[in-house]
Amino acid sequence: MRVLFLCYRFNSLSQRLYCELTERGYEVSVELDVHPELTREAVSLYKPDLIIAPFLRRKIPKDVWEKVPTFIIHPGPPGDRGPHAIDRALLSSKKVWGVSVLGASEEYDAGDVWAFREFPMRFAKKSSLYRNETTEGAVEAVLEAIEKFKKGKRPTPQGEGWWNEVRKEERYVRWEEGTETILRKIHASDTQPGAVANVLGKEYYIFDAHKEGELRGKPGEILAVRDSAVCIATPDGAIWVGHAREKKKESIKLPAVEVFNLPDSVKEVPLKPWESVPFPTYREIEYEERDSIGFITFRFYNGAMSTERCERLREAVRYAKKRPIKAIVLLGGEDFFSSGMNLNTIENAESPADESWRNINAMDDLCEEILTTPDKLTVSALRANAGAGGVFLALTCDLVFAREGVVLNPHYKNIGNLYGSEFWTYTLPRRVGWERARQIVNNRLPISARKAKELGLIDDVFEKTPKAFLTKLEEKIKSFINSPRFHRFIEEKKKERSSPAFLEEIKRAREHELERMRLSFYGFDTSYHIARYYFVRRKPHFRTPPYLAVHRRPQKKA
Repeated sequence: MRVLFLCYRFNSLSQRLYCELTERGYEVSVELDVHPELTREAVSLYKPDLIIAPFLRRKIPKDVWEKVPTFIIHPGPPGDRGPHAIDRALLSSKKVWGVSVLGASEEYDAGDVWAFREFPMRFAKKSSLYRNETTEGAVEAVLEAIEKFKKGKRPTPQGEGWWNEVRKEERYVRWEEGTETILRKIHASDTQPGAVANVLGKEYYIFDAHKEGELRGKPGEILAVRDSAVCIATPDGAIWVGHAREKKKESIKLPAVEVFNLPDSVKEVPLKPWESVPFPTYREIEYEERDSIGFITFRFYNGAMSTERCERLREAVRYAKKRPIKAIVLLGGEDFFSSGMNLNTIENAESPADESWRNINAMDDLCEEILTTPDKLTVSALRANAGAGGVFLALTCDLVFAREGVVLNPHYKNIGNLYGSEFWTYTLPRRVGWERARQIVNNRLPISARKAKELGLIDDVFEKTPKAFLTKLEEKIKSFINSPRFHRFIEEKKKERSSPAFLEEIKRAREHELERMRLSFYGFDTSYHIARYYFVRRKPHFRTPPYLAVHRRPQKKA
């Protein structure tokens, strides 16, 4: 069965569905929604049996969906219509929400219902709800809808609905409002378009908000900074704003301290990852010990790891290495494990080339810190997606586990044909051999955690929910570190990691990779800088690249 994906961007939901369908044997090609005529051309070239639209910002041409059965994925239950489904659900304090697979229709989101799933609403960022509950529900609903379609069943008429569009004024943050109201507005506007707030007399878009449990002040007062976030007082508490962008064309999202014009009097309130506090507060990295296992959580917004974030995470790893424990576990965050270098902070730097060089060296320093751990088991636990350098950061650990449903992008080429670093030329061939390693890094498409295990890229995949994944993860690690096998493993690891041959091999890998990366940063080929510019500023595509569009690849001669 031939399926054409039509989407504005090949986003997290589109990638997950791509993996689910291709790994079930469906032929899938992707067309980005660049122009209606190109959509028509894609349908003519590919001749699909079914069109699926996981993420769109405008209507599909009527003559397309009248010709080919078309599924629209809407992040709301039947009856919900419009562009702000999850936004409105958060602002309205909905307890239950859903995701629907609808037939395309003349009216937005008013088509017949092929399938839908409900889920309880968390008080969380819109992006988190989209990447987790909405995505899991969408996968189940799409698979159900396809089975109905294949069996010749018909969808159910939807009936009357309601419009969910959120007005600009509803996203405006007034610091005199309560903490929960402010958090709800910021959560509902996360990723796009951002909530608007006046900070020190100037309006900004703000994102990535977290509750503070101790600091207090006058509403709107800047109380402190920590880990690039800014703490702002509310009437009944305070919130931390992690990221912001200026209200001007083509501004980019950056850590809040880089955007707000803060007075010198604002104090840094440090909090080490291993320090415990009895109240909710903000920190990007957290260290916790249980039963001889050290768990390192790093909640980096969108998984992006700037130079400073790499340095702070390395500090946490070095602390864990000195502790009397048997295992160190890298947990990443709830929404991302890691997506590698922070392209936004690089783009904002005075010299993007120099900052790229600093960032990749900081990533490599972190990876080397993990690789040179001689006397402890190291584990990467991917409870959320990973991409580019984030995948290869995970591979520096002895064991790599992933939750079912996690999507990996183990390649660098989509950002200007980068060669990549993070010791991939050492860790990847050790797992899969050189031939398969080259295939993996040259493939620009996502793979599921299941496929990654099949390829030998990771060690195991288990459990659907993050909570169940963490429970089983801890059980597996405890079982191993308390077994006779663990002592033999550590003795062998100590011998290997202290050998001159190992140290020379990783030194050679790093030097080789950085030599290639230096050319991308400072050489005559500017494709990395161009690709980064378009990515950071979210410029729309002007064509669908052939690695996505099977139907646009050159035809082989018979």
